[in-house]
Amino acid sequence: MAKATTAAMEAEVNQDELRAQSAKAAASIRDEEREEIFIPRAVGNEEPNLFVSVNGVNYLLPKGKSSMVPKSIAAEVRRSWQAQQKLDETIDTLKEAAKQPT
Repeated sequence: MAKATTAAMEAEVNQDELRAQSAKAAASIRDEEREEIFIPRAVGNEEPNLFVSVNGVNYLLPKGKSSMVPKSIAAEVRRSWQAQQKLDETIDTLKEAAKQPT
């Protein structure tokens, strides 16, 4: 029984530490220098906003407009675009390879 109580207390302490670290990371992001980023306009039935979250700091950025965001948010948006571009290139390559006779 004592082991269960000790484990529960340790888990609570770990959660408190994680909350403190998360709050510190969120404050760090909010204090960052800001930069302007343009999110391309939505196409068809796409969502009109882009949701971005870094270390618990959430942004809902309107598509088709520029927004001032912390540098880490802008970096995450660019990283996401680069990953999507690489995925699109891989899909195109695979489609072309599927068309080739064996």
